[in-house]
This record gives sequence, structure tokens and C-alpha cells, in this order.
Amino acid sequence: MSRLLPRLWSAVERFAHARGALPATLLWNLGQGSVVPGPAELLLVPLAVADPPRRWPLVIAATTGAAIGGCISYWIGASGFDTLGRPLLAFLGIGNETVTRVLDLMQRYGWLFIVASTLTPISTKMVCLAAGSAGMPFPLFALALTIGRGLRFSADVLLLRAGAGLLQRLRARVFNDG
Repeated sequence: MSRLLPRLWSAVERFAHARGALPATLLWNLGQGSVVPGPAELLLVPLAVADPPRRWPLVIAATTGAAIGGCISYWIGASGFDTLGRPLLAFLGIGNETVTRVLDLMQRYGWLFIVASTLTPISTKMVCLAAGSAGMPFPLFALALTIGRGLRFSADVLLLRAGAGLLQRLRARVFNDG
């Protein structure tokens, strides 16, 4: 284990500097925003830590992918919520009671609820499906989602930047190189 972590970190650093880091971040967030379960920051955070000068291009890639993925979820909600959306949410462990609550919140708060979902643990995928199902105007939906995701990913890298000294000390301690 003591050798595995430095080797894994070295692999992440090499990947962060590679040309494939930005497209991979975009594609991961596209999948995560539409149908793939998992944390939105899965690639953004380690790559932004490994290559700080590329943090803003990574934020743009993550935001773009998440927005496109959210638009796919919106389309699923708009075109077939009961046939596609509900089964997808059930697969993700989200029950009908939660879906009903989210649909109600979507109707009451609209675009504000979309922005809030991107900044909180609320499932943005579920909110995007609900926005399509509720017939929210697509341009307003897309704008709210893009702004919210951009804020979320920007906050992630700003927090990483604020903790950079701590992260470097932790890295030096773990890898015994400082």
C-alpha cells in the first residue's frame, strides 16, 4: 500500500498533463449529468489538484459536459418521463415519493430549484428529468443548469486553491518527499 499511493498519484499527474484530461472530464460529466451514476467531481478534483494551471479549462470542460448531460436528462423527462425517466430514477434508488416532491418543488420554484440542485446534494439528474417532465422552458432550464454547474465546479477549484498549501504538506507527508 505504501508504494501504491505514490504510483497512483503519479499516474493521475501524468494524466492531468495529457491531452486527454479535458475531453475525459467533459465526457465523464456528460455521462454523469445524463444517465451514469457517480460523483460529478470524480475527474475534476484530482486533475485540478495534479495540474493547478489547468483548473479553469477543466472547470469549463466539466461544466460543458454536465450541461449537455443535463439537457439529455431534460429530453428524457420531456419525451418519456414515465417510460424512461421513472425507471432510470428507480434504478438509481430514487422512489416515487421523492420524485413527486421534486416535481412539486420544480413547479413552485422553477429555475431557482435547478440552480439550488447543482449546489447541494439534491440529485441534479432527477431535477433535470423533472424539469423536462414539468415542461419548463428549455432555454431557461439550460441557462440555470449551466450557471449552477459552473458555480459548483468553480467553487470546487477555488476551495482546492485555498487548501493548496495543506494539500502539498499532506502529499509530502504521505509520499515522504518533503
